[in-house]
Amino acid sequence: MKIPTKNIFTDKKIKSQKQAEYLIILSRLITNGFSIKQAINCLKMLETKSDIFNLIYRDLQNGKMIAEAMVHLKLPPIINNQLTIAQSNGGMQQTLLQSGMILKNKSRQKEKLMDLMAYPIFIILFLVVMLVGMKLYIVPQLNLNNDSNLIDVFISSILIITLILFAGVSYFIHKIRLVNEYQRALVLIKLPVVGKAYSSFFQFVILQGLGMQVGSGLNLYDICSFSRLFKPGSIQYVLSQHFGEGLSCGESIYHLIEKEKLLPNELKMILQSGGSTSEIAQDLNLMSELKFEETQRRIKKILNLVQPILFGVIAIIILVTYLIVLLPVYGMMKGIS
Repeated sequence: MKIPTKNIFTDKKIKSQKQAEYLIILSRLITNGFSIKQAINCLKMLETKSDIFNLIYRDLQNGKMIAEAMVHLKLPPIINNQLTIAQSNGGMQQTLLQSGMILKNKSRQKEKLMDLMAYPIFIILFLVVMLVGMKLYIVPQLNLNNDSNLIDVFISSILIITLILFAGVSYFIHKIRLVNEYQRALVLIKLPVVGKAYSSFFQFVILQGLGMQVGSGLNLYDICSFSRLFKPGSIQYVLSQHFGEGLSCGESIYHLIEKEKLLPNELKMILQSGGSTSEIAQDLNLMSELKFEETQRRIKKILNLVQPILFGVIAIIILVTYLIVLLPVYGMMKGIS
């Protein structure tokens, strides 16, 4: 019996940016005529820390599928499932490229979000420090005891709201990591502001996988049977279970699509069009590309909202500070005059 051991190098979490680079390089190598094994071997020689690619190459040598071997890269289950579909139904090069671009965009969006938040958060912290300084040095000299109490309340309110938001977000992230990918997706699509972006992304991935499978000639029953090979709890796995059980009970496929919150209404329209298998596959691929573009547009809009919201918070802090401190000072000056 083999005793599983933990490798301190391969068990580290790989950043999305590095995962994206690996997938895009693999895609380019395959485009230039390399096989999967040859492409992995090239990465093994190019990377200084090649422990991961040694494991992937070993798994491929042992006859495992690319999706099984790529588990060492710790890709998200939804992308790993796409690789499984691509290896069985074709389109591996395109899937690797699109998956790499998804992870690359994710990394860029995180960096952009941090850049957008850095300046406003610095200003907010500066304003809080300024309020503390006013309470300690300016207010005592002016003998504004009531204003000192108001500043205490205002600073305490800011700190309490910040702690509540931080604790709430941390608790939400912790809880959502405990559920499987399908349940997590159902929660994410209901979130305000970002929910529609998540919904578009999940629809893109589902439609892309369906397009590849239908294009290779699989019918719905074959797709459901094949999808059960995916990781339990992943989106494609749970959807295949729902559709398999529903169809075996005599439910209409259109009714099943309407019930499933992760599936777009366009899927029902495509199936009702009555086209040939190749036409349906083309429609699915086209719709998946449109959903990907829609995801990018929604994320861009969300990022554009970050700074205005934070600057609005800054304006409120400045206004309240003005009302607490400067107005009583003006009142004192008016009384003196």
